[in-house]
Amino acid sequence: MIYRVSQYEINTTQFTFSDSGKTVPVEPKVFDVIVYLLNHRNTVISRDELFAQIWANREVTDTTLSNHIKSARKLFGDSGELQSVIKTIRGRGYQFVADVEELAQPQLNEIPVKNQRNIRRLTTLFISIVLFIGFWLWWTNETSVSNEDKRRLVLVLPFAVSSVEHEKWQAFADQMTREVIRKLNHVPDLRVIPASSAFIFREDPSYSHIRNKLPDVSYVLNAVINHSGSGYIRISADMVGLQSEKLIWSRDFETNVNESNYFTIQNNIANTVTESLEIVLGEGEKALLSALPTENLAAYELYVKGQEQLNLLNHASLLRSIELFDQAITLDPTFILALVAKANAYRIIMAYFEKPADVLPKVITSVNAVLTQDPQSAEALSALGLAYVLAWRWEDAWKILNRAKTANPDLALTELGFALYFASMGDKKSVNRALQKATMLDPLNVEIADWGHWALAMVGDLEFAREWAKKQIRLHPQVGMVFSGASVSSALDGDYTGAIEIAEKGIKLDPESPYAYLALAQAYGYAGKKERIPSLLQKAESLNKYMCPYESAVNYIILDDFERAFSLLNEAVSSRSNCLVFTHVDKRLEPIKNDLRYDALLTRIGLDDNSLAKHLK
Repeated sequence: MIYRVSQYEINTTQFTFSDSGKTVPVEPKVFDVIVYLLNHRNTVISRDELFAQIWANREVTDTTLSNHIKSARKLFGDSGELQSVIKTIRGRGYQFVADVEELAQPQLNEIPVKNQRNIRRLTTLFISIVLFIGFWLWWTNETSVSNEDKRRLVLVLPFAVSSVEHEKWQAFADQMTREVIRKLNHVPDLRVIPASSAFIFREDPSYSHIRNKLPDVSYVLNAVINHSGSGYIRISADMVGLQSEKLIWSRDFETNVNESNYFTIQNNIANTVTESLEIVLGEGEKALLSALPTENLAAYELYVKGQEQLNLLNHASLLRSIELFDQAITLDPTFILALVAKANAYRIIMAYFEKPADVLPKVITSVNAVLTQDPQSAEALSALGLAYVLAWRWEDAWKILNRAKTANPDLALTELGFALYFASMGDKKSVNRALQKATMLDPLNVEIADWGHWALAMVGDLEFAREWAKKQIRLHPQVGMVFSGASVSSALDGDYTGAIEIAEKGIKLDPESPYAYLALAQAYGYAGKKERIPSLLQKAESLNKYMCPYESAVNYIILDDFERAFSLLNEAVSSRSNCLVFTHVDKRLEPIKNDLRYDALLTRIGLDDNSLAKHLK
């Protein structure tokens, strides 16, 4: 759309403002404010609505908005005294009141393309721009983080979309975020918060909130994507020092992307970035930075949809993500990112949703498909190593985890795998060391929050386990499994009332989780209310979902029904239950540890004394 207001023209396709035919430079956010008020000129727009629509609820002050309104008025020859174009409605907001003429948009000489393909191209384009910002930060060496790792720590916030088709574009904006994080991880001396933690800040990206959860972050990278239906794209990106809230870098990029210039544009920008940083990047690093995930756009679009489903982290969405990844891989069998994502989807299903014995072969097959393409894929090795730990394949787990760490020492899931490995052996010191590294690398990862607590509680470090649980509950107040798991350390530490309260909150947050009811049953049992256990076990079974036989067995141990408990533990072995990794150290099993069947169980899962001596060499 082109709007004419007196001698002024606002082109919302090419993002230009002209006065009597002469283009006038306009600050991007000022332009956005003008267009938003124009598009809604029959309505009074509140300040809160402008904060939400223009700044995507980023942390900005009233003064900032007032200055933008002042700048917008100035462009039209208006002022706070005249208010002939933008009027302040006291106590309510602002309204565009000048006469407006809408002009037809001239046809552009471009080849029509699908919006989704434009988005894919924008992904590559935007990666290059943000890389330039990130590399500039790396080069200038302004500050360092406070922890032992002296690389500067950067948080890339989920990219915001400024569009009437917000939902249609959001999945691709999310994937842009992941791509930028992945690319920036190739920059030496720069550490980037992984996507699993970065997306926690989608609802509240305020700097105070970030400082509360991630006090070691040095810089925050923000981006807002604006687009028109004619293929014109504008990206506004900025880098802010978190502690000082000082703007370090701000840049805008505008282009029209079509079939004829797609590869030319992406290659030119990639070359510009690498040439400007030639003195600090080796050839291998430059190749990694300029490489595309795939050149098959249809495969990439399926991958993006799969990632959207994977990030929902429920059983149905994970299965759907695998279907989409398979479709992408069919179109491009060499698409490494899709192959890795498929392996991780299976790994998560194995850990939480289905019988591990049925899913482990699928994890192995998926990882082998990656390793066929890239034998040193740290992400694939990490996924397999963690899966092997949870399946108590100790020698394989140790070998693969070490391969993963050699390939990339900065993968948090590798450290989680080591933490669980050492927990199964009762090596408390090594557990703490691995968890410290895992949380430094990915501080808001939900899997680390959950399994990290289990590792600490099972090795008997109850004080630390409860401190860990309190912190994770604060960081993940809406994740039911974090609460359910946390109830275990409270119960083992004698805080029965607290254990019951936490477990009940776990059910409230995740009422469809069988484990939530098993955890509450255990909390009641340790509190001396064993009569509550049978009904909760029945409720868990009624959900008709996979239930960990090991956790059910713990409830029967509390009920002194050891026959049923051993029957379930044998079922857990057949299911290759994840929880069996704790059989050697789990204090909840104390009542059966003098039973010969317990010794036989340890031997079957490789945690008897002879095996432990071998594993810990």
